[in-house]
This record gives sequence, C-alpha cells and structure tokens, in this order.
Amino acid sequence: MRSKKVLINTVSGLAYEVVAVICGLVLPYLIINNSDYGSETNGITQAISQFLSCIALMKAGIGGVTRAALYKALAKNDINKISAIIKATSSFMKKIALFFIGLTVVFAIGFGIYMQNFVAPEDSFDFWFTASLVVIISIGTFGEYFFGFTYEMLLSADQRQCVFSIIRIFTTLLNTVVAVILITNHCTIHWIKLGASLVFLINPIAINLYAKSKYKLRKDVEPDRSALNQRWDALGHEVANFVNTNTDIMVLTICTGNMALVSVYTTYNMIIIGMRKLVNTFINGFGAAFGNMHALGEYELMEKNFRVYELIVFSLVSILYSVMTVVFVPFAVMYSIHDPNPANRAEYYQPIFAIVITLAGAFNCIRIPYQNIVTVVGHFKQTRNGAFFEAILNIVLSVSCVYFFGIVGVAIGTLAAVLFRTVQYVIYMSRNVLKRPIWYFVRHTILFLAILILTNGISRLCFNIDVHNTFAWIIASIETTLVAAALTIIGNIIFYNKDMKYFMSKSKNMFKSFGKKKAKKSITKEGI
Repeated sequence: MRSKKVLINTVSGLAYEVVAVICGLVLPYLIINNSDYGSETNGITQAISQFLSCIALMKAGIGGVTRAALYKALAKNDINKISAIIKATSSFMKKIALFFIGLTVVFAIGFGIYMQNFVAPEDSFDFWFTASLVVIISIGTFGEYFFGFTYEMLLSADQRQCVFSIIRIFTTLLNTVVAVILITNHCTIHWIKLGASLVFLINPIAINLYAKSKYKLRKDVEPDRSALNQRWDALGHEVANFVNTNTDIMVLTICTGNMALVSVYTTYNMIIIGMRKLVNTFINGFGAAFGNMHALGEYELMEKNFRVYELIVFSLVSILYSVMTVVFVPFAVMYSIHDPNPANRAEYYQPIFAIVITLAGAFNCIRIPYQNIVTVVGHFKQTRNGAFFEAILNIVLSVSCVYFFGIVGVAIGTLAAVLFRTVQYVIYMSRNVLKRPIWYFVRHTILFLAILILTNGISRLCFNIDVHNTFAWIIASIETTLVAAALTIIGNIIFYNKDMKYFMSKSKNMFKSFGKKKAKKSITKEGI
C-alpha cells in the first residue's frame, strides 16, 4: 500500500512540477522581455514575494511538528487524536494569520518609502505603486499559508500529496492563462498580480473542502496542544530553510538596490528551485512512508529502504545538476535576450555565479533524505542549534561577500551554509537514528563530484555548448543529459550494485502489483 501511494504521489507531483516549471518560465519571460515591464518590474515583484515569505516565517515549525504527531495517529486510525492535533494546529494558525495582516501593512508602508526614496529608477516605483503591489501580492500568500496549510499537513502525513498536486496543476494553468491575457492587453503589473492572487485562493479552499469531507474530523474534541510542544525547536529548521531560500534576494535588494540584478538572481534561482522541486517530486512520498515505518517500529526496514532512498536522491542530483553546470548560462542569456534594456541583458551572463549557485542547490537536495529522517522521528530540539548556526552563517557571509563579489558573493554565503548543514544532518542521523557509517555519504558525494566534473569535461570537449538559439540549446541539453545519465548508471553499478538490484526488484513488484489489494499484514513487510 505504501509503495502504491509513493507511486501515485510521484506521478501526480511530477506532472505538477512540469506544469509549474513551464508556467514559471513563461510568465517572467513575458514580463522581462516586454517594454511595459522589464527586468526592474520582475525584480521588484520577486523581491516583494520573498519579503512576504519572511513574514510568513511566523508559521515556521508547525508543519514538521504536525506531520510528526500525525504519523502515529494515522497509523492507528485514531480519529479522535487526529482531530485533536488538527484542531490545535488550526487554532495556532488563526492567531498567526492576524499577525501576518498587521506585519504586511507595516511592510507595505516601509518598503514603499524605501523604494521611492532610495532605489526607484527614474521615480517609476513610487510609494503608492510599491505599497499597493505589496498588498495585492500578499492576498495570495495569505490564502496559501493560512487557509489550507493545516489540512495540507494532514494530507501530506497520510501520503495523499496527489490531492493538492492535482489542485495546483489546475490553478497554475488557470493563472498562466489569466496572466497571458492581461499581459497581452497591456494591463499594469498590479492587475496581473491581483489575478494571480485571486486564482491561487482556489488552492486552500479546495484543500479545505476535500480534507473535511475525507476525514470526518470531530469538532467536539479538545485541541491537543501537547502535540505542538516542539514547534519552537522545529522553528530553527524552518528558519534555516527560509534563510537559504530568501537571504540572497533580500541582501541584493538592500545592499545593492539593483532590481535588474535581483531579476538576474531570480532567473537563475527559478531553475534551482525547479530542480529541487523535481527531485522532491520523485521522493515526496518517502517521508510519510518512513514516518509510518517508525510509528510501527520497523527500524531494520527503515535502514534498508533508506539506502535506496539515498541512492535515488544522489542519482537524480548527479544527473540534473551536472547538466545544469553545462547549459545553465546559455539558458539565462537566451531567456533575457529581448529585455528592452541592453545593460540588463549583459548582466545575465554570470558563469561563476552559475557554478556556485548550482553546487549550493545540489547539496540542498543531497541533504533531503537525512533531513527527512530527522523530521519523521521528531528530533527537532536535538538538531536546532545547527539550524540557527546555518542561518547566521549564511547571513554574515552573504552580507560580507556581496560588497566584494556582487551576486557571486551571496551565492558563496548560501553554499557555505548549505554544506555545513548537510554535513551536520548526516552526522546526527548516522549516529543517533539509523546508526550507519558516515563513509556512505562521503562515497556518494565523491561519486557525485566525479560525475559532475566528467560530464563537464566530456560535454565541452565533444558537443557545441556555446549555443544562441532554443533548438541548439535543447540538443546540447539532451546530449549532456545522456552523458550524465550514463556516468551515473555506470557509477551506481560499480559502487552500489546491491542497492541497485533491490531498487529494481521493488520497482518491478510495485508496478506489477499496482491496482491489486494486499492484506493489511503484508503492508508492514513491504517497506516503501
């Protein structure tokens, strides 16, 4: 049963990510390369979104703690316990929602004043332009975080991520259609973002309706606030994740005031985020599956399946990020080719930045298995200090380096922080949860770096990667992907033959048994 849920979640999640990546490329491209908007407009909307996500950090810690508490209740089908946990989470989120509204108003005023007096090019971003844009963008953010969040955690813990994947596919496509219509009719950026905010309000509403219908939660139970006791410890983990995702844009915005440079960063980072989401899509159902195993005390099965989990992540990272180091810069340059400002187009050629931010993105993905195991066993307090140090390290290095190296400087800060946190997760998990040699991680990492270097060397030697049109870029990407995939498969066969065979056997059985019912007793023996 767990295997089938993983497969369903993977397919639906992959479909969503494909749609999200394509739509995510279309809209910024239309804005950047349209004389009505340009890189500066794209930059300020991205900056606002990142700052709003900073305010939304108030909810941090609740997600992981709620899921960890729900795993055992769901495994036992204890509807009273599930209802009590959900009621406590919902109550907490309603309080957070009120703070979000107040802080959004303060941010709108402060950012409006800052943009008008210190940044705005040729007075194009005056106070009312900026403040009203903040309010409009916050509508969608508010709905996404605070109306559907509680029930999204319930669906995630129950391995039903496919539900919100399907909902998001619909709203993402609808938003793209609405935005293209508005852009084509030369509407202002305010109307475009208002359309997006209203469309994305469908997500939390639909998730709410589905979850309440599916689980028949009881309203007469007392909220189980004890289930959320570790939320402040989990906050450190969320802060670290937030810092790695958002610090660079905030530092560039505050320290340089260059919205075109912010647009350059977001163009590159858009692909980095897309790749992380793609990796997550393939392994999204694993976290809940491990949570179920832990709740049922299947520790040997956890360790056996973790090796496969780890192998899948490293294989995906080796292929995707090796290819990125080769074709990343040509893509960014082509993406901005029609920007109305020639100076902005030149900014998109950033080869050193591309390498550094790609490595940061790769290690951010590499740590997912170790981070997820720590999360599902609920060890938030034990690992929180490392999260705080990661956040501090990223901020200090990014601010220090941006003055000397510009956009490369913020990427250096992110890479250093991600490397530290990844190693910390590996050491903690290996010593305190699954009890396994750290050498496993070291060997995987060495193989990943070897594949990355070899892919670059072979591709640059054998293929034309200095491309200037979309068709040539696609050909170069396919050729590079084949090289990276071949090297990854060869490396896995040589160093991880046993794990490869186990993974192939599990995959074969999963597809063969898909659609067939299994006895409940067999569920505890099948692993993922």
